[in-house]
Amino acid sequence: MSLSCNCHATFGTTGRAVRQHGQMRARRGSAQRSAVLPRPVGSPTCLLVITILLSLLLDPAFLLTQGHQDLPSVEPNSSLNVKFDPKKMQLTWDCKENTTSGHCVMTHKEKGQIKKQMKRCQCTFQDNSLHGGVTLTVEVYVNQRPISETLVYTNPGKEGTAAQNFSCLVYNADFMNCTWAKGHAAPDDVQYFLYIRNSTRKGERECPHYLTDAGTNVGCHLQDLSGLTSYNYFLVNGTSRETGIQFFDSILLLKEIERYSPPHNITVNCNESHCLVRWEKPRTRKNWSNREFQYQLDIWRRSNSGHSENQLIVVSGDSENRYNFPSPEPRGTQMVKIRTADARRAHWGDWSQPVQFGSEEPESSLVLVYVLVVLGTLAGGLACGCLFKRFLGSHSLFPPIPRIRDKLKDDHQIDHQAVLCPPATRFHSEPRADLRLKPPRLPLPGPLRT
Repeated sequence: MSLSCNCHATFGTTGRAVRQHGQMRARRGSAQRSAVLPRPVGSPTCLLVITILLSLLLDPAFLLTQGHQDLPSVEPNSSLNVKFDPKKMQLTWDCKENTTSGHCVMTHKEKGQIKKQMKRCQCTFQDNSLHGGVTLTVEVYVNQRPISETLVYTNPGKEGTAAQNFSCLVYNADFMNCTWAKGHAAPDDVQYFLYIRNSTRKGERECPHYLTDAGTNVGCHLQDLSGLTSYNYFLVNGTSRETGIQFFDSILLLKEIERYSPPHNITVNCNESHCLVRWEKPRTRKNWSNREFQYQLDIWRRSNSGHSENQLIVVSGDSENRYNFPSPEPRGTQMVKIRTADARRAHWGDWSQPVQFGSEEPESSLVLVYVLVVLGTLAGGLACGCLFKRFLGSHSLFPPIPRIRDKLKDDHQIDHQAVLCPPATRFHSEPRADLRLKPPRLPLPGPLRT
């Protein structure tokens, strides 16, 4: 709006009389003319009027300007044009003039809210799984007034088509196997692909050797882990001609998925009362200290059943890879085997080959003694039985032959045979030459005598 003031004055030069007459009339109505007729531009009255009018018109604008300076305003429909790059885990937006500060918030379904400070109109988050969807919020200050905008990141594709039961295992320090299963809602022509990115986000590679089932990739084998870091980002996406396939991603720490090999160079040394087992820590992907390991020992005496009768023994890695246990002599053959696990997680690896120690001589000698005792007892019993049977048989079948009695010498000697043997035997065994048998006399027939 503009304001203008135009004042015009006309004066004639028709004569002195006219001028004098006009002066008379001018004196009478000077007050009236001063209020009605406009005055020249340079007059003080016109300048005063212009000043008053300008002050009345400009005062509300001035007050409005003061109010906006106290509380800065931004267009209510202004947009930051927020964008999210999942590969870089970076959130960007359009920078506004007079932007002073701001921050970003990632709302994760499992980890909750993750906040980051703004740097040059962008925020970079650490690697997180995104297959469950996240909500991203940007809040900045423009002219000291906050502006926020929210972006919802979802997993595109049909529900239930993503790979499931995903897991990875590092073994023998240099190899890794990853496996997954086909989604329950995935079509028959689905095909999955695995991509691995380390924590520096500079090295990303696809699986070099896929494991397939009915033509569908369901696993991956890696023989070189040199490009991987402590934790890595694993992404399994899929393709199909029928429908969109959702992706699955996960963050895995290699130390947590590594299964340690058995310890090597296991030795056992024994004295009269104890045995000492020593071993060396296994080879791992990284050279960890001894305290990062724990060991489990199975010491057992070999038996026919082949099972261990002793309890398992857990030994900390701080024990200098040694274990001393009582084993007095004589000791039979014993065996020990060891396996390894992480000190924080009891995920045991494979058992080592059994190491035999002790001697078989004491056990063999005891068995031999038992056998000899049994055999000796049997032999002695048989010998006694044979002798006893022979002694009884000789007296019954072959009785002793009587000797000829000498009257001259035997009159004063006791006949022991006569004392021991009954009369019938004595008479039968010692017949006398001078003794003749006479027939008994029978009584003659005749009258009975009274």
